[in-house]
Amino acid sequence: MALLEPKIVENVFDQDFYNKLFEEFKSSAKSGYYEEGFGRYTLGPSEESAFKEAFDKAVEIARAVFNKSTLLPSYAFFAHYEKKGNALPSLLHHRDDNACTYTLDMCVYQTEPWDLYVENSSYTLYPNQALAYYGNDQEHWRNDMPNPEEQHVAMIFFHFVEPDHWFYKKGPSYIEVIRGNVSEESWTMNHQK
Repeated sequence: MALLEPKIVENVFDQDFYNKLFEEFKSSAKSGYYEEGFGRYTLGPSEESAFKEAFDKAVEIARAVFNKSTLLPSYAFFAHYEKKGNALPSLLHHRDDNACTYTLDMCVYQTEPWDLYVENSSYTLYPNQALAYYGNDQEHWRNDMPNPEEQHVAMIFFHFVEPDHWFYKKGPSYIEVIRGNVSEESWTMNHQK
Protein backbone atom coordinates (compact mmCIF):
# COMPACT_ATOMS: atom_id res chain seq x y z
CA MET A 1 0.00 0.00 0.00
CA ALA A 2 1.47 3.34 -1.00
CA LEU A 3 1.07 5.73 1.89
CA LEU A 4 -0.24 9.20 1.30
CA GLU A 5 1.16 12.12 3.27
CA PRO A 6 -0.89 13.01 6.36
CA LYS A 7 -3.57 15.52 5.46
CA ILE A 8 -5.61 18.01 7.49
CA VAL A 9 -9.32 17.68 6.75
CA GLU A 10 -11.12 21.01 7.15
CA ASN A 11 -14.71 21.28 8.44
CA VAL A 12 -15.14 17.58 9.06
CA PHE A 13 -18.85 18.05 9.82
CA ASP A 14 -21.29 20.78 8.88
CA GLN A 15 -21.58 23.48 11.55
CA ASP A 16 -24.98 22.38 12.90
CA PHE A 17 -23.88 18.79 13.38
CA TYR A 18 -20.51 19.84 14.81
CA ASN A 19 -22.36 22.03 17.37
CA LYS A 20 -24.53 19.04 18.35
CA LEU A 21 -21.43 16.88 18.80
CA PHE A 22 -19.62 19.61 20.75
CA GLU A 23 -22.55 20.00 23.17
CA GLU A 24 -22.78 16.25 23.72
CA PHE A 25 -19.10 16.00 24.66
CA LYS A 26 -18.90 19.19 26.72
CA SER A 27 -21.58 17.77 29.01
CA SER A 28 -20.13 14.25 29.24
CA ALA A 29 -16.36 14.66 28.73
CA LYS A 30 -15.35 13.60 32.24
CA SER A 31 -17.97 10.89 32.68
CA GLY A 32 -15.82 8.29 30.95
CA TYR A 33 -12.96 6.11 32.09
CA TYR A 34 -9.82 7.96 33.23
CA GLU A 35 -6.55 6.55 31.84
CA GLU A 36 -3.83 7.94 34.09
CA GLY A 37 -1.00 6.83 31.80
CA PHE A 38 -2.39 9.01 29.01
CA GLY A 39 -3.88 11.77 31.16
CA ARG A 40 -7.28 11.38 29.50
CA TYR A 41 -10.92 10.52 30.01
CA THR A 42 -12.29 8.24 27.28
CA LEU A 43 -15.74 7.41 25.97
CA GLY A 44 -16.93 5.15 23.19
CA PRO A 45 -19.94 5.79 20.96
CA SER A 46 -23.29 4.66 22.32
CA GLU A 47 -26.40 3.99 20.26
CA GLU A 48 -28.61 7.01 19.60
CA SER A 49 -25.77 9.45 20.31
CA ALA A 50 -24.30 12.22 18.19
CA PHE A 51 -20.98 10.37 18.56
CA LYS A 52 -22.42 7.23 16.92
CA GLU A 53 -23.89 9.39 14.16
CA ALA A 54 -20.49 11.08 13.72
CA PHE A 55 -18.76 7.70 13.35
CA ASP A 56 -21.30 6.69 10.70
CA LYS A 57 -20.72 9.96 8.81
CA ALA A 58 -16.92 9.62 9.16
CA VAL A 59 -16.91 6.42 7.07
CA GLU A 60 -17.72 8.29 3.85
CA ILE A 61 -15.30 11.07 4.75
CA ALA A 62 -12.48 8.54 5.29
CA ARG A 63 -13.29 6.72 2.05
CA ALA A 64 -12.94 10.00 0.15
CA VAL A 65 -9.81 11.22 1.97
CA PHE A 66 -7.93 7.91 1.67
CA ASN A 67 -9.40 7.13 -1.78
CA LYS A 68 -10.47 3.68 -0.55
CA SER A 69 -14.10 2.86 -1.27
CA THR A 70 -13.87 -0.47 0.55
CA LEU A 71 -12.70 0.69 3.97
CA LEU A 72 -14.97 -0.12 6.91
CA PRO A 73 -15.25 1.31 10.43
CA SER A 74 -13.38 -0.56 13.15
CA TYR A 75 -13.66 1.52 16.31
CA ALA A 76 -13.74 5.07 17.60
CA PHE A 77 -13.30 6.78 20.92
CA PHE A 78 -13.46 10.27 22.39
CA ALA A 79 -10.63 11.50 24.63
CA HIS A 80 -10.51 14.58 26.86
CA TYR A 81 -6.88 15.26 27.83
CA GLU A 82 -5.93 17.31 30.86
CA LYS A 83 -3.56 17.23 33.78
CA LYS A 84 -5.00 15.42 36.77
CA GLY A 85 -2.80 14.96 39.81
CA ASN A 86 0.64 13.97 38.61
CA ALA A 87 -0.55 12.67 35.24
CA LEU A 88 0.92 14.82 32.48
CA PRO A 89 -0.69 14.20 29.09
CA SER A 90 1.76 13.06 26.43
CA LEU A 91 1.81 10.32 23.84
CA LEU A 92 5.11 8.62 23.15
CA HIS A 93 6.33 7.74 19.66
CA HIS A 94 4.31 4.73 18.53
CA ARG A 95 2.46 2.96 15.76
CA ASP A 96 -0.96 1.62 16.65
CA ASP A 97 -1.34 -2.15 17.03
CA ASN A 98 -5.13 -2.22 16.90
CA ALA A 99 -7.47 -1.97 13.89
CA CYS A 100 -6.16 1.43 12.74
CA THR A 101 -5.10 1.07 9.13
CA TYR A 102 -6.74 4.41 8.35
CA THR A 103 -7.08 7.05 11.06
CA LEU A 104 -8.93 10.36 11.33
CA ASP A 105 -8.00 12.25 14.53
CA MET A 106 -10.53 15.06 14.97
CA CYS A 107 -10.24 17.99 17.36
CA VAL A 108 -13.54 18.61 19.14
CA TYR A 109 -12.49 21.47 21.44
CA GLN A 110 -9.40 22.83 23.17
CA THR A 111 -8.14 25.72 25.24
CA GLU A 112 -5.07 25.92 22.98
CA PRO A 113 -3.61 23.66 20.29
CA TRP A 114 -1.51 20.62 21.15
CA ASP A 115 0.39 19.54 18.03
CA LEU A 116 0.23 16.01 16.71
CA TYR A 117 3.38 14.65 15.06
CA VAL A 118 3.36 12.08 12.27
CA GLU A 119 6.66 10.86 10.82
CA ASN A 120 8.56 13.92 12.16
CA SER A 121 6.14 16.54 10.82
CA SER A 122 3.94 18.52 13.20
CA TYR A 123 0.26 19.25 12.59
CA THR A 124 -1.81 21.82 14.43
CA LEU A 125 -5.52 21.07 14.58
CA TYR A 126 -8.40 23.34 15.48
CA PRO A 127 -11.98 22.36 16.36
CA ASN A 128 -13.78 20.50 13.56
CA GLN A 129 -10.50 19.69 11.79
CA ALA A 130 -9.04 16.18 11.56
CA LEU A 131 -5.71 14.71 10.60
CA ALA A 132 -5.86 11.76 8.20
CA TYR A 133 -2.94 9.32 8.43
CA TYR A 134 -2.12 5.61 8.69
CA GLY A 135 -2.16 4.71 12.39
CA ASN A 136 -0.58 1.28 11.98
CA ASP A 137 2.13 2.30 9.53
CA GLN A 138 3.13 5.85 10.43
CA GLU A 139 4.87 6.72 13.68
CA HIS A 140 2.93 9.38 15.57
CA TRP A 141 2.99 11.10 18.94
CA ARG A 142 2.40 14.24 20.95
CA ASN A 143 5.02 15.93 23.08
CA ASP A 144 4.19 16.95 26.64
CA MET A 145 1.21 19.26 26.77
CA PRO A 146 2.63 22.80 26.54
CA ASN A 147 0.50 24.38 29.29
CA PRO A 148 -0.71 21.45 31.42
CA GLU A 149 -1.87 23.46 34.44
CA GLU A 150 -4.56 25.22 32.40
CA GLN A 151 -4.86 23.34 29.12
CA HIS A 152 -7.30 20.70 27.94
CA VAL A 153 -7.80 19.16 24.51
CA ALA A 154 -10.61 16.91 23.31
CA MET A 155 -10.27 14.58 20.33
CA ILE A 156 -12.24 11.88 18.55
CA PHE A 157 -10.20 9.03 17.10
CA PHE A 158 -11.99 7.39 14.15
CA HIS A 159 -10.36 4.19 12.88
CA PHE A 160 -11.00 2.14 9.74
CA VAL A 161 -9.74 -1.05 8.07
CA GLU A 162 -10.26 -3.08 4.91
CA PRO A 163 -12.85 -5.91 4.89
CA ASP A 164 -10.12 -8.61 4.96
CA HIS A 165 -8.50 -7.19 8.12
CA TRP A 166 -8.31 -9.46 11.20
CA PHE A 167 -10.82 -7.13 12.90
CA TYR A 168 -13.52 -8.37 10.51
CA LYS A 169 -12.17 -11.87 9.79
CA LYS A 170 -11.53 -12.86 13.42
CA GLY A 171 -13.23 -10.19 15.51
CA PRO A 172 -12.14 -7.34 17.79
CA SER A 173 -10.98 -9.68 20.57
CA TYR A 174 -8.17 -10.93 18.30
CA ILE A 175 -6.22 -7.88 19.47
CA GLU A 176 -5.21 -10.05 22.45
CA VAL A 177 -3.27 -12.32 20.08
CA ILE A 178 -1.74 -9.33 18.27
CA ARG A 179 -0.53 -7.95 21.61
CA GLY A 180 0.84 -11.31 22.72
CA ASN A 181 -1.54 -11.63 25.67
CA VAL A 182 -3.03 -14.89 24.35
CA SER A 183 -1.63 -17.53 22.04
CA GLU A 184 -3.22 -18.10 18.64
CA GLU A 185 -4.07 -21.66 19.68
CA SER A 186 -5.70 -20.59 22.94
CA TRP A 187 -7.65 -17.80 21.24
CA THR A 188 -8.87 -20.19 18.52
CA MET A 189 -10.00 -22.78 21.09
CA ASN A 190 -11.98 -20.13 22.98
CA HIS A 191 -13.58 -18.67 19.84
CA GLN A 192 -14.65 -21.75 17.94
CA LYS A 193 -18.24 -21.66 16.88
